[in-house]
Amino acid sequence: MNAYNTTFGNPTIQPVQKGSSEMRSGLESADLTSWKTSAQSSGKKSTRRHKSVRLQHVAEFTAQLSIMLKSGIDVSTALGSLAAQSKKTPLADVLLRVHQSVLAGTTLSESLRRHGSVFDPAFVATVAAGEASGSLAEVLVQLSQMQRNELRNRRTMRALMTYPILLVAVSTSVVTGLVIFVLPRFSGIFAQYDVALPIVTQMLISIADELRGHWWLWSPLALSLLGGGLVWRRTEKGRQTLDSMWVNTAVICDVTRARFTGRICRLIGMMLSNGVPILETLRLTREAVENSLYRSLLAKLEDSVVNGRNLANVLQTAEIVPISARDMLATAESTGNVAEVSKLLGDYYEEEAEAKMRQLVGLIEPALTVGMGAVIAVVVLAVMLPVFDLSSLASSKH
Repeated sequence: MNAYNTTFGNPTIQPVQKGSSEMRSGLESADLTSWKTSAQSSGKKSTRRHKSVRLQHVAEFTAQLSIMLKSGIDVSTALGSLAAQSKKTPLADVLLRVHQSVLAGTTLSESLRRHGSVFDPAFVATVAAGEASGSLAEVLVQLSQMQRNELRNRRTMRALMTYPILLVAVSTSVVTGLVIFVLPRFSGIFAQYDVALPIVTQMLISIADELRGHWWLWSPLALSLLGGGLVWRRTEKGRQTLDSMWVNTAVICDVTRARFTGRICRLIGMMLSNGVPILETLRLTREAVENSLYRSLLAKLEDSVVNGRNLANVLQTAEIVPISARDMLATAESTGNVAEVSKLLGDYYEEEAEAKMRQLVGLIEPALTVGMGAVIAVVVLAVMLPVFDLSSLASSKH
């Protein structure tokens, strides 16, 4: 027998790997194509209940479950042990329900699917493929590695952005305090001595007086603008605008494109290598990606698969994907090695995204330091220049 085609639309028949016939029949019996509606509905039902569960908890659960299964412990016993160990974590209730469901005869993938807000559709589909092929432990190891990589990337990004954010916050607080609270005290002194104030000082005093005198107007206006921006961000137009900005802005596009390309390729490679059909792989990857531009690209790839077309042309015109990734995926399509090449591209571009992020932050930090220092210097000079004029006036009188 021949395994289903895992290439991007080529009619090439791939040799059967170990367990591939069982994997295919298992996937067909699991009716993965019906998961889209059911996973979305279960996710909506459980979002309110389990929204506090973090990726770190899921990654720890995946790693521990894979170790237990590799040690020869059955799924039900492993779930019971992990549920007992997780009593103080937000994941405890989820694991208890999954354990009870498995004890009742439901498969692990179906039990996980019922908690769609915790276990995303790509995770569940990959687990189902592992169950069907009899390699659940190995699949969980791959999922655990992917989750750890994602956690590491998030922590790296957070650590890199901590200093710039703190610098901006502290500098803004200092400038606001000087302008609103310190400068108005000096303005009374300057008025007593009839000192001619520099233009910068006059501007800052006018701004401070306006903010202090009409705080009842400016405070609600600022809050309204902030709230309006948050609401606009959640609209379809707002999401598309922000997604396009992140992907196409000259300074940050290299980081964003490498990050999304790495995540998409890793997901595609992992699911294809574990027996998830190509059409289901593309759909689940689209659901796992946040950016609307990449979701649109994956939708086009789905459409090409449905219509039996080759996808090299779609990839070659996708400017949001690095050109080297486009070329390698097109080559992999022609050779029928998409799964392996996608995993390699995922590893490469995730590391590339981290490296580019470090370079970008290395440029941003000195620029922010100089810029905020210049702003503070202007405010300090606006205060000190009239003071120097007062000192000169006092000296001339003596």
